[in-house]
Amino acid sequence: MRIIVFIPLALCIFLNSVFAQKLAEPRLLGTWRLGNEDYGEFLYHRVEQFASYLKDDPNGKMVARLCSSSNMPVALASSDGFAYSFPGYAEQFQAPPGKIFFARWSKCESKSEQYWFVPEKSSLEYDEMIPAEKVRVNRLLVGDFENPNFQPAKIVFAKNVKDFIAELKNNPKTEGFIIRNMGMSDRSLNEALRQLRKEKVGEKRFQILRKRTYRSYYPEFMTVTITE
Repeated sequence: MRIIVFIPLALCIFLNSVFAQKLAEPRLLGTWRLGNEDYGEFLYHRVEQFASYLKDDPNGKMVARLCSSSNMPVALASSDGFAYSFPGYAEQFQAPPGKIFFARWSKCESKSEQYWFVPEKSSLEYDEMIPAEKVRVNRLLVGDFENPNFQPAKIVFAKNVKDFIAELKNNPKTEGFIIRNMGMSDRSLNEALRQLRKEKVGEKRFQILRKRTYRSYYPEFMTVTITE
């Protein structure tokens, strides 16, 4: 009987030791790939897990690591899972903004996005890491209209172009992106480029990304600003 009692006790001690060791290492909470579940639901559950881990390790942090060889602004603008909206979801669980980071790594699966909980005194591989508090992403798009050629849709598009230009001109650190998607009208893209030239916004201030992950008659505009 002594042997039977002793073995489970030793096993429990061993398992507790292993579990404690794992808590000291980064833990992958989820990976987003295009075609996965709804990105909003995915991000919500990752934040929920993050908040739970923070209770046991209040000095830990959450890292959204984008698998990309491009720089951080391009990686964020190219995100199929809208990773830049992650801090907004974190507010729902009152997760401290200072605990959230964006990272970029070129050695993981291209176009995937990983969400890690990184305990205190542990590290995660990355090429670039930035506190989420220093990143601001503004997304401008025309919503769903029964007919995109109707005047209400055209008014929204014209305002988006105006706001996009204003942000680029007002902040030299802002990088702009014009995003093409399925069904986009070349006429609307050319109109946006004409307005940019008219306002003397240099071609180095923005670039065109071809995501083509959803349908949109009008191009989407996005600005990414990273502060020091």
